[in-house]
Amino acid sequence: AGVEEGGRGKAPVQPQQPPATAQGVADEKPSGKERRDAGDKDKEQELSEEDKQLQDELEMLVERLGEKDTSLYRPALEELRRQIRSSTTSMTSVPKPLKFLRPHYGKLKEIYENMAPGENKRFAADIISVLAMTMSGERECLKYRL
Repeated sequence: AGVEEGGRGKAPVQPQQPPATAQGVADEKPSGKERRDAGDKDKEQELSEEDKQLQDELEMLVERLGEKDTSLYRPALEELRRQIRSSTTSMTSVPKPLKFLRPHYGKLKEIYENMAPGENKRFAADIISVLAMTMSGERECLKYRL
C-alpha cells in the first residue's frame, strides 16, 4: 500500500496502455521499478505534516542532548523514550521515531560517551540500545544494556 501512495498520479497511466508484447512486458518491469524508486524518494522528501513534525521534534531533542546544559538531558531523554514507546506500528516495520533517529545514531553514541555516569547516562544507554536493534552492522544493542 505504501508504494501506491507515492505514485498515485502515475498509477492510472499503466492500465490505459495497449496490451504489451513479450518485449513490452520486459520493458515495463524496469520502468515499474523506477517508478517505485521515485515514489520512495518522494516519500522521503515529502513526509506527511505529522511525520515532518515528529522528525523535527526528534532532531530538536537530539540537539538538546548535545548542549552543555545537563538539566535539559532528562526531559529530552524522557521525551525520546515516550516517542519511541507511543509509536504503534506493526512489528514488521521499524517505528517512525526509530527510523528518524537513525541518522543521529553516531551523535547519540558520542553524547552518551561524554555524559557523566549516572541515571541520565543509563537512560541514554537504553535509548541507544533500542535504536541499535534497528541498525545493521555491529551488534551494539547489548553493549548499551550491560
